[in-house]
Amino acid sequence: MNKLVKKAGKHFFHSIGASSVLNELHFRFQQSRHYFGNRQIKKKYKRFVFPEDRALFNTFQLNYQRYFEDGLLAAKELIEWSQIQPSDHPVILDWGTGTGRIIRHVPALLPNTVCYGADLDASGIDWCKKNIDAVFFDTITDIYLPYPSQYFNAVWGISVFTHIPSHETAHWLAELQRIMKDNAIAILTTHGSNYYHQLNAAKLSQLKAGGAFTINYKEKGHRLMTTYHEAEAFGTMLKTGFQVEQFWEGKTHPHKMGGQDCWVIKKVPAT
Repeated sequence: MNKLVKKAGKHFFHSIGASSVLNELHFRFQQSRHYFGNRQIKKKYKRFVFPEDRALFNTFQLNYQRYFEDGLLAAKELIEWSQIQPSDHPVILDWGTGTGRIIRHVPALLPNTVCYGADLDASGIDWCKKNIDAVFFDTITDIYLPYPSQYFNAVWGISVFTHIPSHETAHWLAELQRIMKDNAIAILTTHGSNYYHQLNAAKLSQLKAGGAFTINYKEKGHRLMTTYHEAEAFGTMLKTGFQVEQFWEGKTHPHKMGGQDCWVIKKVPAT
């Protein structure tokens, strides 16, 4: 019953154009809920700089312990799934890095790695530059990534296609392919069937008809802009330049990426 009420409430706020109000209320609730726990974690990790609450809420969740521990765990898993060896001297991009939750752990785990983080949120990138060492951070200012072709051994895009308009999906897949070396690995996540309950019947029908559906918002990349992908349709798009090495559906593997569909893909060399 509570889930139905919560879902109905979200649809109501969105229908009257008040999603930003609901988002603000959610932020204040999370801030209050985690206040004391976050204070304890800051004391525990005195040398670790945590993002401001607003930035953390917009890019992840307002829980310092999960920001630290989940970021470290995700970094270890992504390194393993990317088939990276410490002796490879790899170059890695965290595309949509947000507040650097994952990439900030990689230099300590793989000292020989050259790490980059990129995001269109200029304020977030400025914070990362000031507070995170051993990672190069760049702001995405247009529809192309500021990197040369055939540059990266691995690209991670966690919770990125989930906040990009569906009509831009093909463009960004092509752009990732451009900057990746041949046989490089990319790890991407999408909102799949595990999130369909968030859509009403009309929106779900549009998703089924087009293979993807976006709930738009005025700010690109904002957490309130949400895109849902059908796995079959997204997998078909990946056939242009990639091969799928591994796929975990979020509904049946919720422990992999918090319930998102997770794709491990390899760039196929041009023939």
